[in-house]
Amino acid sequence: MFSFLRIFTVFLVSFISFFLILNNFVGAYSSNLEISITIILFSLFSSLVVWRINRIRIKLIAKQTDSFGSVLDNLGEGVLLASTSGDIAYANESMQRILELKTLKNKNINDLKINALKNMFKNAVKDGLFQYEFQMQGKSSNPKWLLGSINRSKTANEIILVINDVTELRANASMRRDFISNLSHELRTPVSVISANAETLVGGAIDNKKDAKTFSKAILHNAERISGLVSDLIDLSRIDYGEIHLDLSELNVCDVVKIVKDSQYSSAKRKGININFIEKKLPNVLADRAAVERIMTNLLDNAIKYTKANDEGEVEIEVKKEKNFIKVLVKDLGIGIQSSDQELVFKRFYRTPDARASQKTGSGLGLAIVKNLTISLGGQVGVMKRRHKGSIFWFTLPIYDLSLIHI
Repeated sequence: MFSFLRIFTVFLVSFISFFLILNNFVGAYSSNLEISITIILFSLFSSLVVWRINRIRIKLIAKQTDSFGSVLDNLGEGVLLASTSGDIAYANESMQRILELKTLKNKNINDLKINALKNMFKNAVKDGLFQYEFQMQGKSSNPKWLLGSINRSKTANEIILVINDVTELRANASMRRDFISNLSHELRTPVSVISANAETLVGGAIDNKKDAKTFSKAILHNAERISGLVSDLIDLSRIDYGEIHLDLSELNVCDVVKIVKDSQYSSAKRKGININFIEKKLPNVLADRAAVERIMTNLLDNAIKYTKANDEGEVEIEVKKEKNFIKVLVKDLGIGIQSSDQELVFKRFYRTPDARASQKTGSGLGLAIVKNLTISLGGQVGVMKRRHKGSIFWFTLPIYDLSLIHI
């Protein structure tokens, strides 16, 4: 504002000086000249005022646009503004991220290599409103699912496009469908066995002590199977919603491994399987004892289940320090897990084709519980195929400086 007044003052003083000098020369024509100059002066002054007002208005509009753009850039949805000819006037950062483009500035929608987007634009220009869900092959191997809503402005000759990345929502919906399907399957089998054996008992087998005992054992076994499945489901639900209480304390991982190994001794012996474990002196961790026992039990139970019953059957447990973690490895001589299945085995109800073919029973939730509990304790979990035969399941727990922590 100060610079404007200074410029105008200099201009006014100069103009008046020029007018006074000119007045001395023109003499008789001074009256008409004064009127003309006054009109010119007023016009110039008005033009300068208008110019200044427009400058201020432009700055305000620019400031508002920047503020509005900042708000739009923080949205998760992609927002794009274009003319009806397709020229892009504005696109927020989310739109560029979703479409995996460095910039959309000075581009035209019709020039983009996304056919679904161009079709949406044509429909919006024609009908005014269009919504469409489509796939887009991005840089990753898996395609994206995008939901686009496009609308033509009634007051301006513009098209507004909003795009949401619904890939994760679709994946979650698919997981829910798979979950319900797998849960139904896991429950149907034991329920059918219980029902069939109960009918047999009611039909007269109960009078035969030997048959009654056999059928009753089958009913009990499958009832326990359902109970275990329900228990696993409840535990997973509690972990997912953060409702599980972790009682953290200083823990010697080797002690926990030894306790779990001893508890699994009978089931391993029945299959002629040896469990080998050599204790080491390692740093303690800060963890929940019950959670670590559950992780170890599930992994060891899994290893025994898929290792063939013979005199050479062996499960090896190794505990070691690796950087700032204690790493536990459970090595079996089972059917092994292909590379393509290694990321999937920790999903709920997922069973590899080889596992399904082996007809081993299980809830399909044990490894999912292992993964969720390990992550809750700040560790990681994984699996790899052994060189000759079997698998190695592993999990880590972080080592803390326990002297700095008050338990």
